[in-house]
Amino acid sequence: QQETLSQADMLRRVVQHIPEKHFRMIRYFGFLANRVCGQYLPKVYEALKMATPGPTPKLYFVQMAKAFLNVDPFRCVLCGA
Repeated sequence: QQETLSQADMLRRVVQHIPEKHFRMIRYFGFLANRVCGQYLPKVYEALKMATPGPTPKLYFVQMAKAFLNVDPFRCVLCGA
């Protein structure tokens, strides 16, 4: 579904999702609650016929620096050693 909106209309729709000042947000509720996440989340994946994601590989600073900055942080910028 596509819709063409004016700038004011688009801004109004986006702003309505910003919570009021001092509004207490509930981040984890239901099957995402820390207390029951490990118990119910596999059942949710099974019901949705999705593969259960495995553990994410650990990402180190060196890998991030090489990927985003294209710079090896362990290489000297002056002599290249």
